[in-house]
Order: sequence, then structure tokens, then C-alpha cells
Amino acid sequence: MLYHQIHPAKVFTDVASAVMALDLLWRHLLVPGLVVAVLPPVLVSATLMSEVDLDRYRRSAMGAYVRRYMPPWVQALRLFGAAFAFYAAWYHVPAGVAGGLAIVAACWANGIVPRLRA
Repeated sequence: MLYHQIHPAKVFTDVASAVMALDLLWRHLLVPGLVVAVLPPVLVSATLMSEVDLDRYRRSAMGAYVRRYMPPWVQALRLFGAAFAFYAAWYHVPAGVAGGLAIVAACWANGIVPRLRA
């Protein structure tokens, strides 16, 4: 289930849907914004998990990266960041949109920044 998130079709769908949903929510088009934010990513995820052999992605360097640095709590934080950006778009708060997207980016970069050892 983890490895479909790094498939190019899923990454493209997530990014494109988020950009379009942010625009729709900014313009206060709630139902279209939520449909665009949720439906395409869910459909692509379902299709990839049921129809595509993701073993190649599991064995890749990116597969090892997400296995190590994308535990469920980081995935939940990523979802929170996206939801925060959508909420900020509704209320026309550019810093909030940027902050939410920064949370998503930080989650993806979780393993890139060296950790300080206590």
C-alpha cells in the first residue's frame, strides 16, 4: 500500500489535483474543490493498488526511502498539511497555503535532513 505513493501517475495526480483544488477553494467553489481534491487521488490510488505490480517500486531506492521515512504518522502529517493548505485557500491566507504545502514538502523530505543525536 505504501509504494503506490511513489508511482509517477500518483505523484502527478496528487500535485495536479492539489493545485486545481487550491484554485477552486480560493474562489469559494467548495463542492468542486473537494471533489477535485479527493476523487482523482483516490481513484488513481485504487487503480494502482489493484491493477499495477508495484514490486519494482518496492525494490527501488525511493521504495527504501518511503519504507524508512514515511511511517503512518508522517503520512497523516502530510494529509494534515494538505488539508491546512485547502483551509487557508478558502480563507484567502497565502501564508497558510504556503505553510500547509511546506508541511507536505517537509514530510517528503523527512529523511533528507540529517538528524541531531542526543
